[in-house]
Amino acid sequence: MRADLARRIENGCMVLTPNRRLAAHLEREFNLAQIAARRAVWPSAEIVSYSTWLERAYAGLGRLDAGESLLSEAQELALWERVVCASPQAEALLSPAAVARAAREAWRIQHAFRIDLVRCAPALDEDATAYTAWAARFRQICRERRWLDAAALPDAIAAALASKPLAGPGEIVLYAFGELSPQQRAVFDALRRSGRRVSELEPEARAGRAACTAYADAETELTAVASAVRETLDADPAARVGVIVPDLARRRADLVRIFDDVLDPARVVSGSRGYARPFNVSLGQPLADYPLVHCALLVLAFARNDLPLGDTGSLLRSPFIAAAEQELVRRALLDAVLRERGQASVTLGALRAAARGRNASDPCASPLLAGRLEQWTPLARSATRLRQPPSAWSATFLQLLSALGWPGERALDSAEYQTLEKWRDAVAGLSQLDLLTSRIGYDEALAALKRLAADTPYQPESPEVPVQVLGVLEATGLEFDALFVTGLTDEAWPEPPRPDPFLPLALQRAAGVPHASAEWNLAFARRTTAAWLGAAAIVRLSHPLRDGDRELSASCLLRGVAEDEPTGRAAPFFRETIFAARAVETLADFTAPALPPGVEARGGADLFKNQAACPFRAFAIHRLGAAALEAARVGLDARDRGGLVHLAAFDLWRELKSHACLLAADDAELAAAVDRAVARAVESAKKKRPDVMTDAFAALERERVSGLLLRLLALEKRRAPFEVLAREAPRPVSVAGVKVSTRLDRIDRLGDGAHVILDYKTGRDIDVAQWLGERPDEPQLPLYTASGRGDPAAVAFVQLHAQGVRFEGLSRAASVLPDVRAFAGSRAADGYAGWSELLVSWRTVLENLAREFLAGRAEVAPKDYPATCRHCDLGMLCRVQELRERGPVAPGGNGDE
Repeated sequence: MRADLARRIENGCMVLTPNRRLAAHLEREFNLAQIAARRAVWPSAEIVSYSTWLERAYAGLGRLDAGESLLSEAQELALWERVVCASPQAEALLSPAAVARAAREAWRIQHAFRIDLVRCAPALDEDATAYTAWAARFRQICRERRWLDAAALPDAIAAALASKPLAGPGEIVLYAFGELSPQQRAVFDALRRSGRRVSELEPEARAGRAACTAYADAETELTAVASAVRETLDADPAARVGVIVPDLARRRADLVRIFDDVLDPARVVSGSRGYARPFNVSLGQPLADYPLVHCALLVLAFARNDLPLGDTGSLLRSPFIAAAEQELVRRALLDAVLRERGQASVTLGALRAAARGRNASDPCASPLLAGRLEQWTPLARSATRLRQPPSAWSATFLQLLSALGWPGERALDSAEYQTLEKWRDAVAGLSQLDLLTSRIGYDEALAALKRLAADTPYQPESPEVPVQVLGVLEATGLEFDALFVTGLTDEAWPEPPRPDPFLPLALQRAAGVPHASAEWNLAFARRTTAAWLGAAAIVRLSHPLRDGDRELSASCLLRGVAEDEPTGRAAPFFRETIFAARAVETLADFTAPALPPGVEARGGADLFKNQAACPFRAFAIHRLGAAALEAARVGLDARDRGGLVHLAAFDLWRELKSHACLLAADDAELAAAVDRAVARAVESAKKKRPDVMTDAFAALERERVSGLLLRLLALEKRRAPFEVLAREAPRPVSVAGVKVSTRLDRIDRLGDGAHVILDYKTGRDIDVAQWLGERPDEPQLPLYTASGRGDPAAVAFVQLHAQGVRFEGLSRAASVLPDVRAFAGSRAADGYAGWSELLVSWRTVLENLAREFLAGRAEVAPKDYPATCRHCDLGMLCRVQELRERGPVAPGGNGDE
């Protein structure tokens, strides 16, 4: 702290700062100086931020005007949103709340920099014209209701100082304000006219050692900075260290992760998070982003009867509702079951029924949750019907949360408890809206609470720590023993202009609005860089050279600063130390325990498909039961749409039965039969997916499926006589000691008694080459063929797709199926002596795959990497990419496996 400033504070001077952080910093420095001078008692320093002083002045001047009320930030935003929503432009706005926040900021700038929009009204664009109308309406309401907003408060104080005395010190120092806005100058001029001595003072520059370093990328840069901070603290644990990050909001997560690794390595150990970090990040997160509050908002949203599937899963896995610890595993399984259903949202009734489970042995049954929901549902229904003042909603919301056991059964740690108290303050803050409205419904009250939580930046309090991580503005006026400034590329520093979207750019530039022009930003960056160079005895500036594939350059403002070579990490990460101390025994284990012959395996034909694609995939899915969690499906996905076609075709051939019946029916009769089959299939789909199968969507699906089936019937008429022998027929299959259950889409019997095996496919890409080879991509039809009696006359896919309805397969002779050539004349015949040899080959291939599965062959050996792994969900389990980097992934493997 400047010695002359300390003396003036001792003499009773008041110090105003541009932000609260600097005020707290100066107060701490002043108190430390008194302690160093061995004083036992000293007067409290009167150091406050400009915004705090405005609030005190408003109270000290007696509300300025009898009956006048100062609006809080929440009240202002609510009023702006009401004005915007009542305007003609409201229907075209995607987010009126976001527009209201932007309009409020434009209003503040307009007042602070004396921007007059009236005189240039004819030249305003559409956005500025809309804002002008909103501002006029906002001003009118405030005048009628005698409300005072934060933007107009400084002007009101300046006017009141001319006639009203304001108690307080006779001298005021404006510390580290830099450039004052016209509005601020008017307030301080009014103070001078009232008899106060007002002066400006900037921090004293220190003669420090500055250097600039370039690093390969941002990750390397932050790691090196963290290591340098650690070295500084190791040398002097009492050192005050600052780290400035221009784009702190974007880089916050990476910074915390890296600084934890370097400065607080034990935090990676379970159970070590109860103490504070040795660094503090100035940028708080929205209150709504904290898990405790996020859970509370989900509970309140669920009271409206339904919740998106992802949010329902978050709620089920949350530790902050009743019996979460007791039913932890059951609720995780319940989440998986709900995801398998695929519905985009989950209703209260559906969750309650699912939580009850099918029976007492159901592993996902959560009886404690089901009981809570039984009691909670009537309360929720009652609450959602209420209309009451905003202040009354505070109690209602807290009652709903308590009834569902929020904030949980386990004891909250310090940070969670502070978050709980902040949340209660936010809920109580709803009462501020009583000034604006008398009664509101549940949805409006919940939306207001969500806005309050989202607009409240919050960070749990922590003990004083030596390292402060700051954004550019938060670092204004602060002094350190060592200062590190990161990310100073030419793209980030000076910052790009950010003019206000509602105010004419020319007026903003003329008024000198901060960040409105490149010229202002350049001048600001020059001043700030000079301040950094004098803010500490040791100053280290740095920048990355690359961002992914992009090359980056240093900021032009770093010219003249001595360059320094990059340094490595002072010490290995804690996890690296643990890893280095490992005792490793390498064991190449690519074989699971063998299975006995005759074992029943789940998965049907997919077992052979997965074993052919990658032995580990078959082992993980069909023996371990590994599967990715399903995601919500908007509309019908390819699987659902294919199932609808399958079901309609099943019903259609149940009615038609044979080629003769097909030929005997006229077009009208066939169309009616198709309509009946499709209607039954759509009704079945409606029961499974009522959220998707609305009347309009069902009509579209009926039209789509009917068109495909009519095209199929036209194709089937071209065939030789046949009758449908089986539809969706279950068939147990045993191959080399592996038993699986399969289901044939359709088997036809020809006039000579031979069979044709058909499999419906609704995809676009089908090819009989997928059936061939030692590791076929689609072994389903070969499996059906190998499991049957005798030799089939043909095996084929029936493609049912908008771009093609056709048979694609192999036939023993010509003319069995339209456009399917005899096997002997097809490309697939290469390497086979004839039809019988093909069938024998299929049987041999399937037996080899079955023996592999029984023997426990489970190496990570994808058939065609990366194509085989592109849509596989097991990458985190098999770690195929990591194994490929090490070399062969299986015995006898090569780099392609």
